[in-house]
Amino acid sequence: MAGARKRRASRQEEEDEVAAELLTQASTRRRQRRASDSSAGESAGEFEEVSMTQGDGGGSLEQMTKNLVRLALASEYSRQPIRRSDISAKVLGSHGRQFRNVFTEAQGELRDKFGMEMVELPLKEKVTVAQRRAAQRSEKTATTSNSWILRSILPPAYRSNTTILPPPKVPTDYDESTYIALYTFIISLISLSGGAIAEAKLDRYLRRTNTDQYTPLDKTEKLLAQMCKDGYLVKVKDTSTGEESIEYLVGPRGKLEVGEAGVTGLIKTVYGDSVEPDDMDKRIKRSLGIQENAATSAENGGATEIAPNRGPGRPRRAADEEDDDGSYGR
Repeated sequence: MAGARKRRASRQEEEDEVAAELLTQASTRRRQRRASDSSAGESAGEFEEVSMTQGDGGGSLEQMTKNLVRLALASEYSRQPIRRSDISAKVLGSHGRQFRNVFTEAQGELRDKFGMEMVELPLKEKVTVAQRRAAQRSEKTATTSNSWILRSILPPAYRSNTTILPPPKVPTDYDESTYIALYTFIISLISLSGGAIAEAKLDRYLRRTNTDQYTPLDKTEKLLAQMCKDGYLVKVKDTSTGEESIEYLVGPRGKLEVGEAGVTGLIKTVYGDSVEPDDMDKRIKRSLGIQENAATSAENGGATEIAPNRGPGRPRRAADEEDDDGSYGR
């Protein structure tokens, strides 16, 4: 009996040792798997600033080019401009003199693989008296914005076809398409009003479309603030006359993304080919202040044109809304 108990005790000790060894091996495998998953997540995750530092061989032209492409795509995803300061801090680091080479290589990658290119944003206009005086007092006058956004270089047939190039799905394709439609509409109103529109006049236009208080996305006030933040609009407050006046202008991003070609496309879509006057293009150019012999931005690879609507139907508008000279929106 004693011998049997000793054999059972010995066998139990051996089983305990084997179980402990198996537990140790399983724990080690779990740690290795977590480390591997973490590494893979960092490689395939969203853009992180730490990945833009110059460690781990980031100083090579190839690596800096990849980092600039990632920075451009991440900035455009959140509708943020690609600033020269961000490129220097997150991409170039101590290799600041490589900016031209890296920028050129990144442009080639964006054009060949993504069908986009970086275009420089225009400078913000100095419209108020205070802004003009400040610009005159400044010793150095900025000639470039040193900020870029991504713009599609696909042919118009692909850009205007929602089956080929649908709206982004974040947050939803409905929200994105609605947002694009709203800022295109407001930019068109501003452009047809001579480049600036008073807040009261914009409210009247929005009231006629039942969007003066609420829109399908948010309150109108919040939506306008978001458009200003994204660079589609510029809200200008002027108190030089003793009374506060508020105007809206087309922002830098709005000039590039929509521009004259986008406004022209919207007008033609609203009117439709079946009721489009013979001198439609001439009227639009007159309303936008475009010289008759000036090339449009679309001919120079400008903003995306909106495909004309083939369906009939003239927009409802009062007879006195069309100017005597045949222009629109003045």
